[in-house]
Amino acid sequence: MRKYDDTPERRRLATTRIPLIDRAWTEVVFLSPVHPRAIWQTWLDVSGSPLPRAEFWEIPVELLPDDAVILDRTVSAVGDPIDLAELVRFDAERFRTALQTTAANRAWLAKLAAGGLRGAYFHGIPHVLTAGPVPLKGARLISWDAAPPVSR
Repeated sequence: MRKYDDTPERRRLATTRIPLIDRAWTEVVFLSPVHPRAIWQTWLDVSGSPLPRAEFWEIPVELLPDDAVILDRTVSAVGDPIDLAELVRFDAERFRTALQTTAANRAWLAKLAAGGLRGAYFHGIPHVLTAGPVPLKGARLISWDAAPPVSR
């Protein structure tokens, strides 16, 4: 909860509700539809230096609970109520992991790098949200400095 205490907008996140699954921001599991390697590579491209190794769970989409939604925050601001237009139900059959990051994320990372800052590497990327739990049987640990498999 401490990480939400740095600005008034982020303080309101703790009570922000996620429509369609009716959970608070702090009661959901956040998953990225973008492969971590894409963020790592973008950081390397814009900053000229690699990020330190970090591990992530690569979770097969068929393991996600049926309540999963995709949030692409383009209308509401951080800390404001989420606009229903920013949410869609997650469709595991149509899902494909993105192997490139978004333009918004690239711009964010470039701004961080230019300012000599680090953090919030997944800013500007839609999130897959679920009330969980998310089973890890069949999941594997990956590092963002390792290339993703060719067939995704």
